[in-house]
Amino acid sequence: MLKKFISVLLAFVMVFSLSATAFAAENTQTSPYSISFDFNDRSVHTQQFELDDGTILTIGAEPVASRTREALNGTWRIWGDNGLARMEYYIELAPTYSGSPYTKITQTWGLAVTGRLSSFSDETINIVRASETSTKPAIVEGYAKFNYLGNQWISIWTQSGGVRATIRNAIITVDLY
Repeated sequence: MLKKFISVLLAFVMVFSLSATAFAAENTQTSPYSISFDFNDRSVHTQQFELDDGTILTIGAEPVASRTREALNGTWRIWGDNGLARMEYYIELAPTYSGSPYTKITQTWGLAVTGRLSSFSDETINIVRASETSTKPAIVEGYAKFNYLGNQWISIWTQSGGVRATIRNAIITVDLY
């Protein structure tokens, strides 16, 4: 009986570890699970990816409000879902200065994290780089530590990561990291 229980537990760990890795990379490189679009296209952008184990990853962004019709001004909702956890937050964009072709992230708010068969802690929005330059993008990351198939006392699988938005040359890239 114990041997069967351990086998089933290890099978769950393998399946969920594969689906959890979409929130796990520890660098600022774009993951293979990303979307990019011109932020002048003020429509909803979403994409789903299917992993080998059947897990569906979803990432997206949508314009929420705009003070003007210019893409450099406005609010975007950014989100990602790896099948076990969902994260979303809002970013407000503006030109770095009047007439500038570069974008800055002026504020972030509304971080919401939910988990299915998981708990989370240390959730935060981190503006890695607030202003885009000619050589570097503006970057914001929603972050949390996830405890999959466990609780505050028992940990089956733990990872950290979240959803990153990168703005460069009028292109927004959203990815799970």
